[in-house]
Amino acid sequence: MHRSVFLVLVSTIVSYCEGYSSTFDNYLYETVLNSTECDEQLHFLANSTLRWRFIDASAKIPSGILSGNVNDLGDYYQCLDINQHIKNMDVQGKYCTVTVPLDQVIQLPEWPDVNWPNITLPEIPRPPLDNETMRDIESYYKLRKWAMMMASLDRQVDSVEDISTRVFPMMTTAQYGPTFAICIPKVCSTKQAMDFIQDRYPFFNIQYNESFCRLPNDKPFTPADKVAITVFSIIGFLIIISTAYDCYHVFILKTETNVLHRAFSVYTNTRRFLTFKTHPGALECVDGIRAISMAWVVIGHTYALTLLGFVHNLEETLGWLRKFSSTWVNSAPLTVDTFFLLSGLLGVYTTVGKISRDRFIRVIHLFYINRLLRMFPLLATMVLLQASLLNHASDGPFWQNVALATENCRQYWWSALLHIQNYVNSNQICLTHTWYLSVDMQLYIVCPIILLMLFGDKKIAYIALPGILLLSLVSSTLISFLYNFSAALAHPDRISEFGNYAKYYYFNTLARAPPFFVGMIFGYLLHLWKNRNIRISKINVALLWSLSFAMMAFCIFSVYPVMQLEHDAQIFDNFLNAYMRTIWSSAVGWLIFACVNGYGGPINWFLSLHMWKLPARLSYAMYLVHFPIIMIANGSWVKTHYFTNGDNLYRFMADFWLTFLAAFVLCIAIDAPFSTLQKLLLGGGGNKRPAPKATHQVNKTDHKIRSPYIETADIKTSL
Repeated sequence: MHRSVFLVLVSTIVSYCEGYSSTFDNYLYETVLNSTECDEQLHFLANSTLRWRFIDASAKIPSGILSGNVNDLGDYYQCLDINQHIKNMDVQGKYCTVTVPLDQVIQLPEWPDVNWPNITLPEIPRPPLDNETMRDIESYYKLRKWAMMMASLDRQVDSVEDISTRVFPMMTTAQYGPTFAICIPKVCSTKQAMDFIQDRYPFFNIQYNESFCRLPNDKPFTPADKVAITVFSIIGFLIIISTAYDCYHVFILKTETNVLHRAFSVYTNTRRFLTFKTHPGALECVDGIRAISMAWVVIGHTYALTLLGFVHNLEETLGWLRKFSSTWVNSAPLTVDTFFLLSGLLGVYTTVGKISRDRFIRVIHLFYINRLLRMFPLLATMVLLQASLLNHASDGPFWQNVALATENCRQYWWSALLHIQNYVNSNQICLTHTWYLSVDMQLYIVCPIILLMLFGDKKIAYIALPGILLLSLVSSTLISFLYNFSAALAHPDRISEFGNYAKYYYFNTLARAPPFFVGMIFGYLLHLWKNRNIRISKINVALLWSLSFAMMAFCIFSVYPVMQLEHDAQIFDNFLNAYMRTIWSSAVGWLIFACVNGYGGPINWFLSLHMWKLPARLSYAMYLVHFPIIMIANGSWVKTHYFTNGDNLYRFMADFWLTFLAAFVLCIAIDAPFSTLQKLLLGGGGNKRPAPKATHQVNKTDHKIRSPYIETADIKTSL
């Protein structure tokens, strides 16, 4: 019944929202245009002091040109704030941007035939943009293109003509070049206004490409927004009613409460969420790994999404990317492989030995349903938010980035919820970072087939696990050596490859599978040696730790030579793409194995600290919410951004804690209630477990909120 109601609701929403994917009011843009009225207003402004407001809000010659700053975005809000009624005319501002190709052929006006006095003027050297600066400018625009493709804000195109027809605004349309803002009357088109300016001031007779225009109140209230408000209003109402019911029974009547009635209670869900208990056999170090990896993900995206704006100090930015000190940021994609490892490891560790083979076969459908239902509420919430309300969260000249992300979700929400978007729409992914969830779910579908081989005879397991890892390595190797991609995710000189790199390698389940199967191997080893006293000599422990650290260091710092301009060793790139992720996951796998079996020392102590438990529990929600938060913050910029390492670290702290708070709210309001409903739906709820007292500990299967993977709950209770 629950599923039928859900399907009907989804079908209704889709039918209602169909045809409303545009985030801006294109009809408004067209209807305000009036060439006759535009001509009148332009001539009026040419002789009015009001023109200074338009000029002041438009671009000027930017400072820092010789260091690569060739963009000026004017004053976005000042332009849109112009609204004057003068001489039966409503003069309102419209913010537009144009892209100026660097290879200009400027036609200067002819001087009148006048007998000028013979005066010798001193030679004034023109500060040229040298070849290195020009190369840096081109490299930066390529890097921006990579950032947009990474964020699914750019489309694969086959020709320059296709590029000029793109909806996405902030990319150059024909060639790499500066972007300038112009503030014009709203009744004018960019071309009509520029023609007027160039006719009156021939020195402005330059080639340009129109980019985009913005008007006040140009983000319409769509059916998607109405659906979001309705859904979240219902959830908010349930939270208020459930919390009131829970508190009334706990504090006034002092009686037990019904599980269903308190499902949305903030009081109960918060206490459960903040209650932790150590269980025998728990992998305590995994909490630290989750939390640290999640922070590394936020750091990587904070730095990378900076490039969606215009960087002021372009040369310094590119230089920093090639420095040895930047490798820890350039290597942030390795965190994804850590999560793949954990997903495979826990898939085995929480299943094998806790249920019989026959029982597992009978409930295998619940294995998938449990996984899907645990992931669905938060993912669906973020998809709905991105498709609706987040588009109204802020504004600015870079807001097109957020707007296109919204359009992606309105068009491809279904592939995100079905976890197939890495193949169906790899260049228009809804919530770009959720490509990981698609790959992880596809690997999780294969997982039970391998798990069936791990029940019973160990010899079969010893053959099956290395065998599937070998097959995945063969697949990764073939893809890497056939396509010859760069091993660096953000190499400025190879940005043209990124579309294929993402489609055929980075988002490809066949290429990303090895860490997952490495995790399954370590999960099986942990199962075999669980509750057993393993004795490893100190020399072997030291050697294994040294090897593990060496493997991690190799994976982190191998990106440094790849980022250098002189790097041309393609075979090294292919080797890294084929095996680096397996090497990394093997090193992290040993770390977990050693910590669990008493050979972790201070590392295990640090990773098992109590402070990691809450961010680890929040990490799945944090993973979902952090990317939109960064996009909104960057989309609110109104000027070019001065890139410094310190500033980005400061922004990371803001992004991280905002993400932390937003994730906590989502978990209490969305994930915890639907987790309770899931248990009731699958037969694990009811009134068997009373409402928790303030002094009670929570059972380990009460709440499973995990980290961009969802950990399988104790198989005996959840299935």
